[in-house]
Amino acid sequence: MLVRIQPQDVEIGMFVRAFEGSWFDHPFWRSNFRIETAEQLERIRNSGIEALMIDAERGAVPPPERHAGERVEMPRRTSLRSRARPLATVLKSRSRTTFAASDSGDRAAPRPRRGYAGECRRAAQVIDRTRGAVTNMFEAARLGRAVEVKKMVRLASAIGASIERDAKALINLVRLKEKDEYTYLHSVAVCALMINFARHLELDAQQVEDLGVAGLLHDVGKVAVSDEILNKPGGLSKGEMRSVRGHPAAGHRLLESSPGTPTLALELCLRHHEKIDGSGYPGGLKGEELSLAARMGAICDVYDAVTSNRPYKRAWTPCEALTEMRKWEGHFDPVLLDRFADSLGIYASGTLVRLSTGELAIVVGSAGAAGEDIVVRAFFDCGALAEIEPVDRAIAPSAEHPRIIGRDSPTFWRFADWDVLRHRILAANVAPAL
Repeated sequence: MLVRIQPQDVEIGMFVRAFEGSWFDHPFWRSNFRIETAEQLERIRNSGIEALMIDAERGAVPPPERHAGERVEMPRRTSLRSRARPLATVLKSRSRTTFAASDSGDRAAPRPRRGYAGECRRAAQVIDRTRGAVTNMFEAARLGRAVEVKKMVRLASAIGASIERDAKALINLVRLKEKDEYTYLHSVAVCALMINFARHLELDAQQVEDLGVAGLLHDVGKVAVSDEILNKPGGLSKGEMRSVRGHPAAGHRLLESSPGTPTLALELCLRHHEKIDGSGYPGGLKGEELSLAARMGAICDVYDAVTSNRPYKRAWTPCEALTEMRKWEGHFDPVLLDRFADSLGIYASGTLVRLSTGELAIVVGSAGAAGEDIVVRAFFDCGALAEIEPVDRAIAPSAEHPRIIGRDSPTFWRFADWDVLRHRILAANVAPAL
C-alpha cells in the first residue's frame, strides 16, 4: 500500500516509491529506495517536491493522523527511458557521507533482494551482445573506419538498464573476464562502472548516458598499439612506452572524425591516464585542471584493470583494489575515490562501516570464490552504545540483511583514539567469517 506524505513528515526507515512535483526538484536520481541516512532525510525535507509516496509494506509509516485518507493505489512502474529527462545539475556534495546521525534506520525489517540471480543471467546476455559489438568496433577502427557512435549509445543504454535493475550483477560478472578478452570487455566494464558512478553522483540523465558511451569508447586508441606490447609480461622499453602513451591521442583523433561522438567521450578518451598530481599523460594536467569526467574515468579505468586477470598479473579482489588505490597518493581525487567505493558498496580494509544490524564494523578483507564478498568485523552496538565481542561477517553482493549501509564516522561516535581502537579490533582473535 502506498501512502502520500509531505516532505516534512518523512522519517528514516521509510521506503520511497515516488516523488511528486517538478522533475527538477527531485532530490535523487532514483525512487524505490529506503531512507537510511540523515543526509537523505535532510535532502528530501529541503527539496522543492510537493509530496512523496512511501510503501507502507516495505518500510516505516508516520502516525495515522498525519496521513489519514491519503492511501493510494500502486502506480505503474516507469522505465529508465521514460524518466530520463534532465535533472538540475551535478555533484551535490564532495564531502563523505556518514550514517551515524540516527539509529532509526533499522525500524523496518529488511527484505531479501529479489531477482539478483535472474539479473545475473540477463546481464550475461548483455555482456555477450556487447562483447561482439565492441570487438567489431575495434576491428573497424584498425581499418581506419569511423566509430558507429549510435550503436555504442544503444549498447550503453542496455548496460544502463541492467545497472538500474541491479548494479552489482553486471559489474561483478564483467570483472570475471578471461585474459584474452580483456581489451574488449574492459571497455564494457568501464562503461558499467561509469554509469553506476555517475548515478551515484546524481549527474543528469544525459551526462549518465554520455559517460556510459565514453566508457565504451575510452580505449579505442589502443588499436594503434600492437598486441605484443599490450600483453607484454615484462617491463616496456622506452619506445614501447611511447607507443602506449600515444593511445589516448590516437583514440581522440579517431573519435573526432566519428559523427555524433559526445563531448564527454572525447574528454575521457584523451584524459583517462591523467593523475591528480600532474604526473599522468598526455597533458600532465593536475588538480582543478582535470574535469570531473577525467577524474571519474581514471578511477574506473584503473579499478577494472587491477581487478581483472591479465597475462602478467593476477586480479586483485575489489577490497584489495580499493585498499591499494587509496595508498597511491597523487594518483586519484581522494574524495571521488571514496564516492566511487560508496557507489559499489566496496570499501578498503580498515574502513569503519555501519551494518543493517545496528552494529559498527571494520572492513577486514574479501571472501568468496572470486573475492566478491566483503568480510567485516562487527565490534560496536549502536543502540546500546557499547562494544561487543568482535565477530566477522561475510557479506555477499546480493545480501540485504545483514548488509553494509555505508561508511561511518569515528568522530561522531567519539572514540577516544580511533587508530588504537581499530588496531586492537583488527588484532583480536576472532572466529572465521559467518
